[in-house]
Amino acid sequence: MPGYRTHLMGGVLAYGFTLWLLKDSCNSLLLAAQWLLFALAGALFPDVDTKSKGQKMLYQILFIILVILALERKFFAMGVISILSLIPLIVRHRGLFHNFWFVLGLPAVVALLLSWYAPTHTRLILLSAVFFTVGGISHLFLDFVVKR
Repeated sequence: MPGYRTHLMGGVLAYGFTLWLLKDSCNSLLLAAQWLLFALAGALFPDVDTKSKGQKMLYQILFIILVILALERKFFAMGVISILSLIPLIVRHRGLFHNFWFVLGLPAVVALLLSWYAPTHTRLILLSAVFFTVGGISHLFLDFVVKR
């Protein structure tokens, strides 16, 4: 199976192709860098259900988010995120997180929720979700090709 470096390279290729398709939507280098990070995160995401670089990154990011939420006294959000963060620990590898529809649907649902919370940034949120999704799909594609 491909390692994290191969998945990151797949994420870079998926990013490049998607950026080329959406070149009219990118008006700054900072935005392009942000989308690259989303594509790379998506490329590592399906392996969060096993001990991996992606899982380590996920829990580091979640820790930062939880600290920020605690400082803002958003305890309900902290509880929801804490419970959801246990899912990768209880599902089997190559199960839920390697399901094409999950990789497609989760970023869409999160983007829609964030767009509801911050409607002035809807376009940015949705495009970031697109890059995360193409990174995730590149991961699934690489796993499928190498498996065959």
